[in-house]
Amino acid sequence: MGRSKMIPELTCDIKPPQKPLWSSMIEKPEDQGKLAFELRIPKDSFHQIPSETYPCSPFKYRTRLYSFDPDLIQPTLVEQPDPASLKKQCPYRRKLEKANSKAVKKKSEFLLSKFVKLATLKKKEIYIWNEKVKPERIQVLIESLASPLKLEQLYAAQALGHLGVAEESVISALYNIVQECDSPPLQYEAARSLALLGCLETCVMKVLIRHLKVVSLNRREDTLAALKVALQAWSIAPSFEWYCIGARSSLIRNLQRLVNLQEPLDNITFNAAVCLGYLDKSNPVAQETMLICLTHTDRKKTFQALVMLVKHMGIMNAIIIGKVLDHLEYSPVYKHRADATKLLTTIGLEVIQQEGLEEDVFNVLLKKLSDEPFLIVRQRVALAIEELQMKKRVWEILEKQLKEEEDAIRKQAVIALGVLGIRHRSVFFTLLEMLELDTNEEVRIQVIRAFSTLGMDNIHVRKSLMNKKQGEGILARESSKALEMLDQNSDIQKELMLQSYTLQ
Repeated sequence: MGRSKMIPELTCDIKPPQKPLWSSMIEKPEDQGKLAFELRIPKDSFHQIPSETYPCSPFKYRTRLYSFDPDLIQPTLVEQPDPASLKKQCPYRRKLEKANSKAVKKKSEFLLSKFVKLATLKKKEIYIWNEKVKPERIQVLIESLASPLKLEQLYAAQALGHLGVAEESVISALYNIVQECDSPPLQYEAARSLALLGCLETCVMKVLIRHLKVVSLNRREDTLAALKVALQAWSIAPSFEWYCIGARSSLIRNLQRLVNLQEPLDNITFNAAVCLGYLDKSNPVAQETMLICLTHTDRKKTFQALVMLVKHMGIMNAIIIGKVLDHLEYSPVYKHRADATKLLTTIGLEVIQQEGLEEDVFNVLLKKLSDEPFLIVRQRVALAIEELQMKKRVWEILEKQLKEEEDAIRKQAVIALGVLGIRHRSVFFTLLEMLELDTNEEVRIQVIRAFSTLGMDNIHVRKSLMNKKQGEGILARESSKALEMLDQNSDIQKELMLQSYTLQ
């Protein structure tokens, strides 16, 4: 007798277990080489595979949340329990209600305490000039207008104008001083503050016009500065909100006298011409002065003249377009370069084509997409390209430059695409390939920055950035920054998504 295992015989028509029906459907490698190749291929983890439920939720197709309308529900008769039955509540129902209350509490804690904490936005620091003015402070200044000390009265009148609180109590207190006060300095400060607050009544304007005739140049400049701010706010307001300016004809006459009296490029002349332009955009004296100021060496004055000519007076010609392009290329103030793009969009493609400057404008905008050091200016340039209907042509040029052999050209193309956007999927994979295989390190750095600027939170981008982060050097640092930016953008999107829902 050996120790071999006894195999029981099958009786009673019992069949051996069959192989599963789907075993033949599973593809198996034919040889060991193919099997080893499949094992080397990295497979996606469970978290990378998006889970889908069938059928889809109807919320996927809703564009907005509908409010509950009780009129849509038909009234029904519900039997109300008596107090005796409420006392004799069955333990099962009591246990069920307790479990439901716990579930609701857990759900609310998840939504509000855990999820929202991850999506909190960083609050800006509140400075003194950003704080709201307390009513007690305004009341103290109004009471100081009646103080026996003249310096305290002057300070209160100036402060009420600079704080910019156009309340009825403030305006009435300053207006009473303009009408009843005998002190010229206090009357002037009150009138100036009223002009800054938007009150351009006749008695206020007469006081300011009287001080425009004073020999003191400092007083003239101070008065013109207040009028410039007040008239600019008046001209920006919609036409149906315009109010009558007191002593308007006298003000225009005195402003023209100041323009003709001083030198063409003087500060007083320039501010007086600006005030004239706000009052009457077709005034020939103001237009001539603004055109003369285009030759000024001070770029700040030149840009103010351009804004007045283009936006307020509607004068657009080849000289003005050339000056706008000059500011866009060479102005040392980045805000002026950004605003120059707005002037180009205000001028429009039709006027640019009529003046024969379409190619010049196109070349400057294409150059500024990559040469501009400030991101906000590059974004404004991209918006101007889109407004002027040049985006498709720029895209074609940049996509060709990605395949150039020269490193500088490829780098400029990547920087430009970082603000202009990507229109084809093939361009996206080209940038991914450049991030992995490009021979120039600066080009790869710009690809990383382009992905973070465009907010491309893609699984391929994240995988590539994570691999670069594991290394050392500038590529690792840039990848870490880009991942932080992508995480921050995703948190902000979650915050906005949560804010769009109303908690009942």
